[in-house]
Amino acid sequence: MRLSDSITTIKGVGAKKQILLEAMGISTIYDLLEHKPFRYQNRLSREPFMDVPEGKDVLIGGILINKRLRSIGKGRTMLECALRDESGIFHAIFFNMPFLEKNLRLGTDYTLFGKMKWRNGAKTIVNPEMYPVNSPRDIRGIIPVYRRSAGITSNELSKLIRNVLERLDESCEWLGDELIEKNNLAPEDYAYRNIHFPESGAAYNRAKFRLIYDKLLAFQYSVLYNRRLLDEECENSKIAQVDISKFLESLPFSLTEGQQSAIDDIEHDLMNKRAMNRLVQGDVGCGKTVVAETAIFHAVSAGWQAAFMAPTEILARQHFAKLSVDLEKCGMKTALLVSGLKAAERREILEGISSGDIDIIVGTHALIQSDVEFAKLGLVITDEQHRFGVNQRKILSEKSEAVNVLVMSATPIPRTLAATVFGDMDFSVIKSKPSNRKDIITRYATEKSRERVYANVYNEVKSGNRAYIVAPSIEENEESDLISAEALYEELKIKFKGLKVGLIHGKLEKLEKERIMNEFADGSINVLVSTVVIEVGIDVPEATVIVIENAERFGLAQLHQLRGRVGRNDLQSFCYLICYSDSENAIARMNAMVEISDGFEISEEDYRLRGAGDLMGTMQHGYSGNSFYDLFGYDKILKLATSDAEQILSKDQSEIKELVDIEQLQLRTNNIMMQDNSNII
Repeated sequence: MRLSDSITTIKGVGAKKQILLEAMGISTIYDLLEHKPFRYQNRLSREPFMDVPEGKDVLIGGILINKRLRSIGKGRTMLECALRDESGIFHAIFFNMPFLEKNLRLGTDYTLFGKMKWRNGAKTIVNPEMYPVNSPRDIRGIIPVYRRSAGITSNELSKLIRNVLERLDESCEWLGDELIEKNNLAPEDYAYRNIHFPESGAAYNRAKFRLIYDKLLAFQYSVLYNRRLLDEECENSKIAQVDISKFLESLPFSLTEGQQSAIDDIEHDLMNKRAMNRLVQGDVGCGKTVVAETAIFHAVSAGWQAAFMAPTEILARQHFAKLSVDLEKCGMKTALLVSGLKAAERREILEGISSGDIDIIVGTHALIQSDVEFAKLGLVITDEQHRFGVNQRKILSEKSEAVNVLVMSATPIPRTLAATVFGDMDFSVIKSKPSNRKDIITRYATEKSRERVYANVYNEVKSGNRAYIVAPSIEENEESDLISAEALYEELKIKFKGLKVGLIHGKLEKLEKERIMNEFADGSINVLVSTVVIEVGIDVPEATVIVIENAERFGLAQLHQLRGRVGRNDLQSFCYLICYSDSENAIARMNAMVEISDGFEISEEDYRLRGAGDLMGTMQHGYSGNSFYDLFGYDKILKLATSDAEQILSKDQSEIKELVDIEQLQLRTNNIMMQDNSNII
């Protein structure tokens, strides 16, 4: 079985399951193996119930000594069971599972897995998994738990992955002996087996080291290769000098020092033969948009076209509305290219782009797809999530004589990472904010003070402002105790009488999401309950308060991004972090958010607190391997991967084969660079 094989080569994956898996981004064997557990269950051995802490997943067991099924009203039932182990008697309760009453046998020894809670003065495990000892379902070991989707359970994913691993051998190895021996790496097949089904904590750590190294090697190679490609692809990307003072003088405000510095950097790049590849980093509200507009003004005034790409259609429409107002008064024609346009309208826009009648084109990543032909594209600006990899760069170079790229990001990253993570880019940093912006007041709350938070939110919205309420998950999940957006929506509809509450999340259809966001923007919706779909870029100046539930489950950088949805006008804004953990790390992160408002300081503190974890640390939360931000915290592995990527790139084709399988390297590089890398930028 090859890593590039389709998932349909796996026994049990038919057309229906293929569709479900592909909706999760799993199309190949490699994709499936890269879908790593997000946590593990310790089912190695049963514990005496008296030693079990409250609220933790535990494996316990005992002899069933009593059971009683009773009705609790409205058609609901509760089955109460009493069990005895060597430390005493404990209870198990099952809600709405009346069939168990006949299946469970008195005198039988059962294994139970679930959370132990105090209930009516007694230790009780609620709705646990419960199997007779030594039955086929009484599985012992370190059990993986996977993020799942509708129609695919964690257990099904586990079975598919186990099936693949049984057929996988050393043929999946893509690194040469030299790199493996030099870095003391585990074999690839060993790494996959022990990240999914760890033999021990030591085996898990060794597997994790290898897979982090693989990801970072492919990423660092792509970054270095991208820089080389950028230097080679254009003989001359120079855009003629232009007097930009006309545009700057039309602005109703004065530029900050940071904005002026970034504009100077971009001006220098555009007039250089070497293609621009610049990242402009600036905290939320620092005024990056006017920097982008100035670059567009320069390029278009010099006779070139400019493309502005946003990560979502909602944001593309917001940018189009602003660019139209600010630049069309300078005689520049702007168009919006998004899905859903009528055929005749789309055809007219494409003709305008290819003829050069349209100067500025705003849209999503579809702007660089095959059917879009530019007359003279000179500048591409990407907002937040779009980072060009090797393939995107190649597509762009075929569309343009001058591949000048400007990336705008409101997610500051630590200085210690910048040079490595963005080794193919130049940097401009905007630290100053417009003078009329006030710092957002951030408050940390616990479950006990939760009601007071929502009372404050209600008063803020009743006074005419708007609020975001963010939940970490969409719907209730029996495997998780996270607050869900759907449950929160139902709660707030009752709690906030007289206010219009809306709900938005990633599973909604695009048009439905757009409708809801537009209603929130125009004030038809007062309170918007959301998942992190609102994290990047949505601009509603009237929103002055945001509540983030289960704040302990987010990194500081993401919390800061979410906080940036408010404070976008001259009114005082508020951010409430509701934290349900009393761990030392969680409290430290909440306090950091309360005390620090600067995004660059936040990123440094996030990097320090998260590190990316300790390789010898707990396996409780697993290693999903999906967050690049986490990966870059492993300094030792990052240095190894960067050095090895430089070595590979310095070799000719015949020599590279001794270090890596070049086809596999390309596969992994493409896989990484085609992902949404919003965790990096």
